[in-house]
Amino acid sequence: MNEVRLPFNARLTYTLLSIILIIFIAHMGQSIIVPLVFAFLLAIMLLPFASFLEHKGWPRWLAALVSVFAFVLLLAAVFTLLGAQMSSFASDFPLLQKQLMRSVYSSQQWVWRHFRIDVARQTNYVEKLAMGTLGSATTFISSTVFSIGSLLVFCVFVMLYAFFLLLYRTLLLSFLVKLIKEQHRDKLLDIVAQTRYIIKSYVSGLMLEMLIVAILNCALFAVLGLRYGLLLGIMAAIFNLVPYLGIFTAIVISMIVTLTTGNLLGAVQVGLALFLVHLVDSNVLLPRIVGSKVKINALVTIIGVVLGNMLWGISGMFLAIPLIAIMKIIFERIDYLSAWAILLGDMPHPKKSHLQPVPVDRTNLEADGTIEKTEEI
Repeated sequence: MNEVRLPFNARLTYTLLSIILIIFIAHMGQSIIVPLVFAFLLAIMLLPFASFLEHKGWPRWLAALVSVFAFVLLLAAVFTLLGAQMSSFASDFPLLQKQLMRSVYSSQQWVWRHFRIDVARQTNYVEKLAMGTLGSATTFISSTVFSIGSLLVFCVFVMLYAFFLLLYRTLLLSFLVKLIKEQHRDKLLDIVAQTRYIIKSYVSGLMLEMLIVAILNCALFAVLGLRYGLLLGIMAAIFNLVPYLGIFTAIVISMIVTLTTGNLLGAVQVGLALFLVHLVDSNVLLPRIVGSKVKINALVTIIGVVLGNMLWGISGMFLAIPLIAIMKIIFERIDYLSAWAILLGDMPHPKKSHLQPVPVDRTNLEADGTIEKTEEI
């Protein structure tokens, strides 16, 4: 049968319509898609521990349940560690608000004495700046305060989805293998193996990086004698997971809190300390810990984070980089999409091909039941 090749205009139209339809479905179905994506990343991160328990003779359902429960206990320990400072911060919030107003008034008087800009003009300028640059931050904080119940429900569904993904991972892979043509099955298994390897390395590396950044932040805040140093240090490390934008949000919030409990010099010191840790993280920790398993150029990273925020809000900003990494893996292994992999990737090494695969131990992947041989499936 002769293949019918459509004109370029028709192919471009179908492609654009497909992209619009995918974006529409992703936006309308975010209540189920976003928890599923988080659960997928969590399941990949917990898979080594679940496989270890299965090799010890545990049934798969029990290994998956214990793995998810262990992660819940880890989260509970972190929140318990922060609980005292969070409650203290909540009780002191009215006093902090008054102190912030006094600090703002003192700053306005200083500006008036040195630059002869009256208070009314300063207030007008600050209001415009707040409406223009801090509007999204205000929306995020207010939505966070009024959606604690939704957040708890979201976390419950993420844990449930992660449990079932660990439990039915072989079933899901069998479905994918049966869904595609036989001549493409080896390529599918390779994509699954590469995706698991890279996402596991990325997520585990990111968690280790966040832990080290949190320790550095808390240590510097302790040296500076900052109140709520533990809370702000861990908060800044979590915000640091959002590329480029997270660190500046963390600096602004930390400086405002410091200004309410201290003076302007202390706030500047906190901002400089966070920026110093960010420099160490960007130039030392991130390249060495997270590594360069999938290199994504800075332009695509920024665009992905912005589009993720437009599509799914804060969750989309966190998920942008892993999803782009998965897309790059798929594009590299499909011939007619390889050009898109080049567009997403970083500048290739002069002695290495940008399509060079990441080494994966396929024997171990098949042994743990996640990727079985096509003949057995």
